[in-house]
Amino acid sequence: MIKHELQQGLRDSFPIVLGYLPLGFTFGVLARDSGLSLFQAVSMSALCFTGAGQFIAVGMFKAGGSLMAIVLTNLLVNLRYALFAASTVPYLKERIPSALAAALSYGLTDEVYAVSMNRYRTYPATASYLIALVASAHLGWIGSSLAGAILGNFITSTERLGMNFALPAMYISLMIILMRRRSDIYAALAASLTALLVGHFIPSTMANNFNIIAATLIGATLGVIINER
Repeated sequence: MIKHELQQGLRDSFPIVLGYLPLGFTFGVLARDSGLSLFQAVSMSALCFTGAGQFIAVGMFKAGGSLMAIVLTNLLVNLRYALFAASTVPYLKERIPSALAAALSYGLTDEVYAVSMNRYRTYPATASYLIALVASAHLGWIGSSLAGAILGNFITSTERLGMNFALPAMYISLMIILMRRRSDIYAALAASLTALLVGHFIPSTMANNFNIIAATLIGATLGVIINER
């Protein structure tokens, strides 16, 4: 049973890792371009493991932002993971020890959350499945970041290769996988509209801090309200 769950976790991690390859590579390139060393770039992927947060961090670092500003911005942007973690509790409770679940929550990214929640709709949560899923995704991110940091000197423009669209493309694909009810569509549309409005009416430097949080709160709240009705 444990072997089967490990294998399933590895299989389910394949699309995540495949999506991480261009993203991590792009991050490695941008990290070196912003002035980080090879060790610093790879360490950030190993210790932080937050794609959006890491991209924001290197952008602020290159622009001369202070360490405190970078940390606070990442805290704001990544607040959505508190909501993600809370929504997994009913599935993990009484099936995975609390200490192990807390440790594995370190690897709770948007992609890991989407894939694991999709599985929990049909199968019970297991520690072995989640360990394989999280570990594979994290190693894929670290490896692709390392490749980008090493080979970044040979890449003159990530935009020309379309790498800048890899992150939105992955999020859109994961969202489509999870949308099975009409309420999911309404919640997704509300979150998208909120993000666009915040980005339009608030200056870009501030929108980077608040549009993701606002979209998450609006979409999640609307989804709960519709489901209760």
